[in-house]
Amino acid sequence: MSVTTIKDIAERTNLSIGTVSIVLNGRGDEMRISKKTQQRIIEAAQGLGYLPNVSARRLRQSNARNIPVIAIFWPSDLSADLLGRFIMGAQSCVLAQEAEFEMTIHPYKRNDIERIRDICAGGGYHGAILTGLSADEQEELEKDKLSVPVVLFNRMSSVYSCAYVDTYEIGRRSAELFASRGHQRVGTIVPDYLVDTMKNLRFKGFVESCKKYGLQLEPHHIQAAPMTMAGGNAATKRILESGEPLPTAMYFPLGPMAVAALPEFYRAGIAIPEQMEILTYGDHDAESYSVPSLSTVKLPVEEMAEGCIRLVMARVLDTSAKPTAVPFETPFVFRESCGGWRQGEA
Repeated sequence: MSVTTIKDIAERTNLSIGTVSIVLNGRGDEMRISKKTQQRIIEAAQGLGYLPNVSARRLRQSNARNIPVIAIFWPSDLSADLLGRFIMGAQSCVLAQEAEFEMTIHPYKRNDIERIRDICAGGGYHGAILTGLSADEQEELEKDKLSVPVVLFNRMSSVYSCAYVDTYEIGRRSAELFASRGHQRVGTIVPDYLVDTMKNLRFKGFVESCKKYGLQLEPHHIQAAPMTMAGGNAATKRILESGEPLPTAMYFPLGPMAVAALPEFYRAGIAIPEQMEILTYGDHDAESYSVPSLSTVKLPVEEMAEGCIRLVMARVLDTSAKPTAVPFETPFVFRESCGGWRQGEA
């Protein structure tokens, strides 16, 4: 059974989504919308079985206290570990008494852009932070902008404010590191929703730089998988079972995926890093405590989340402000699995 949205009511009444939203949020008289139109909208909503937006009530309550309410949109296939780190960074603004706000996490399925639009148009939020967007999702949302101030997490944009890293450069530097370590045959795992090399800049940077530095990246050494521990484990099994000579260096797109791959390498008798070096991305806690510990390209999630909160609050306070792009650095963190281990380096 489908859930009735404000868009459905707008189509039924032949009115704009904005007008419907205003009436359903109890602001019809304030905005001088005729009683006849208000009644028309209310009857359509009742006829379609529309459920009132609880967050809209919360927004009206928070307005009395002047506390902004922020929606965080989180794709269901993005690492839960990342979400924990994001929340840790976001709350630091409150703990430092820089800002007071309410924050709600909205999970959504890939390509369900209409859900994001409906929630933003529902009048329940002052601003939104979008995380983990695919290139296609970002393109669609930039063509038809959302109705509230928006900040993108870890995506570069000229349309919305954003906190980002240079993903192509991450891929290039990873390939360069493997080349400097004397490798000739390498492999990688690709997030299954980012298989297109033209739109996955980190993968594109890695692939193009492998060619530039003379590294062999065979098709059977490139495996697509969900960004989960189970995905990393399954993709590793496929590489090991290919029957082809194995790569001497592997690049994983997420730390927990590489942690889940380690038991498979162990069962296959492959010594890390003596026979295969591993580099990953993210710098999750598990990467420090695995055996061997994993070298990584650090994604400063907590700092970026804090930056997102500051950016969205700035846009909420001044909706006329131009979008701001804030870049973050991504240093190597060398541990036991690749590049030489230096005790105590963080």
